[in-house]
Amino acid sequence: MKITLGDILSGRVRIVVRRRRRKLAETPEVKQLRAEAKAYLPGRLKELAELNGFQYNQLRIKHNVSNWGSCSVKGNINLNLNLMRLPAELQDYVMLHELCHLKHMNHGPEFHALLESVCPDHRRLQRQLKEYKLI
Repeated sequence: MKITLGDILSGRVRIVVRRRRRKLAETPEVKQLRAEAKAYLPGRLKELAELNGFQYNQLRIKHNVSNWGSCSVKGNINLNLNLMRLPAELQDYVMLHELCHLKHMNHGPEFHALLESVCPDHRRLQRQLKEYKLI
C-alpha cells in the first residue's frame, strides 16, 4: 500500500506517533504492593460490582504514573497497585468510579448521577483523593 501526502491531508490516513512508555522500577516495595493489590483488589471490585449491579470483563493491576484506574470500552478495568496506599474508602471510591464508566464512558451528567447513586459522598472523596500523589 502506497500512502501519498494527499491521503494524509484528506484524513484518509492518520499518522500516530506514540511516546515511549516510562518504565517504573520494580522495587521490593512495588513488588509487595503488587502482591497485596492482587490479593485484595479483585475480590473487593467483584464485591462492589455485584452489590451495585455492574458487570465487567477483566481486571488488570497496573503500576501507572498518571491515574488510579481506568475502564475500557471492552468492559475491562485497570486499577493502580498504588491504591493499596490509600484508605479503604478512597479505594472503594476509585473502584466505583471505574465501574460507573462501564455504563457511561464520560464524565457527563448521567455518569455523575450514577456515581452519586452508588457513592453519595463522591465529591468529598474526590477532593480527598487529590491530596494523594502517585509515585
